[in-house]
Amino acid sequence: MVTQLKNTSGDYITIQSGESCNLTGTVKSTEGVTITSLTTFTVTLYDATSGAIINSRNKQNINGVNGGTFTSGDYVLELDSSDTTAVGDIEDDTTQDRIARFEFTYDDGDSTRTGIEEFSFKIEKMKTTIGVGSGANEITLTVTDSSANPVAEATVYVTTDLAGQNVVAGPVITNVSGVTPTLFLDAGTYYSFSSHADYTFTNPQTVTVS
Repeated sequence: MVTQLKNTSGDYITIQSGESCNLTGTVKSTEGVTITSLTTFTVTLYDATSGAIINSRNKQNINGVNGGTFTSGDYVLELDSSDTTAVGDIEDDTTQDRIARFEFTYDDGDSTRTGIEEFSFKIEKMKTTIGVGSGANEITLTVTDSSANPVAEATVYVTTDLAGQNVVAGPVITNVSGVTPTLFLDAGTYYSFSSHADYTFTNPQTVTVS
């Protein structure tokens, strides 16, 4: 059975996609006794939904190598951005489950014994933010409702395509006058997308910068 990891405060953990972290624990025998000497110690890191192996960590040796340390029964496995980056096409602000399968062997004085433990933790893909852009021209956009009244605290982003995939500025938030912060865009045709919990907008709106 997979055990969901907790932090030192007892809370279930969520790692931001690409964030470094450490997995720590204690290796114990079938009798619950701490094992102080291991023959082998490996990890398999994979995505719970697709089964995709992460960062080539497939039964990878972590007994003093590859970011793993083992001392007197306690282990630390250092995970870097390549271990925690979200895989596949998932939306911003959503999570996926990452599984770390630890396998170890040890000598109990009678025979070689094998232990397997699986732990899960959530990987969260944070909202993609581009900021205000990096083009040569300064512009602002104004968001209004159906009666041409300004809409404050609307979320706005700008793309180069009608589908809204290639974001070049935003998301940004409008002020009390419905105006965005200054955006920096090169000359060309762009498309703005606006949203607000209390309003419905026609998206996208064409923006021409010259």
